[in-house]
Amino acid sequence: MQVAIIDLGTNTFNLLVAKLTDENSFEVIFQDKLSVKLGEGGINTNTILPIPFQRGIIAFEQHLKSAKKFNSQRILAFGTSALRSSLNGNDFVREIKRQFNIEINVIDGNEEAELIYEGVRMALHMYDSNSLIMDIGGGSTEFIIANKNTLVWKQSFDLGAARLLEKFNPSEPITQHQIAELENYFDKQLVTLDKAIQQYSIAELIGSSGSFDTFAEIINCRLNLPIDWDKESS
Repeated sequence: MQVAIIDLGTNTFNLLVAKLTDENSFEVIFQDKLSVKLGEGGINTNTILPIPFQRGIIAFEQHLKSAKKFNSQRILAFGTSALRSSLNGNDFVREIKRQFNIEINVIDGNEEAELIYEGVRMALHMYDSNSLIMDIGGGSTEFIIANKNTLVWKQSFDLGAARLLEKFNPSEPITQHQIAELENYFDKQLVTLDKAIQQYSIAELIGSSGSFDTFAEIINCRLNLPIDWDKESS
């Protein structure tokens, strides 16, 4: 059986088509991602504006065509920060249902954090010691403290990259004053995270989003080193 999963994020809509080989394993058949910027212009007023709304419909249709091209017998769609926080997020969900007869499951921040943990645990070798997992999205950022056996603490914060970019609108390049403003804002918003880190011993930071691929590329470029992604993900 082949299953297609469409992840409707604030910045990007991701598609994964996988063949289920048994109850506990799968083989990836196809992956794709489309830049949608669903929160553009309205993320901090909790509104999906008309142009991003239509971009999202078009991107969803494109992923749906790809899923059917690869003979997916089941198609699952999940919405995250932009859809759960927008006043007209339900309008988008209804429009997808009307046009394509696909139900979008809009998950809350806690469930998103739990799914991130399960994904990290499948992708990496975790240890008995606690790791801090950080997933930077467009609308929200999830922090999870966990080890190979259990999830210890989790919280979703409305601190996604797109949300912060529109809220602070920094110059290019960013100034030291703007950096200080951001750091002060993070200090206020991340009080519960700071307490959790003090409560639980953390051995390492695990970055689970595409932002960390970019960080790795920047660091390796500065050091004039190639990136072996197969080695990085092993």
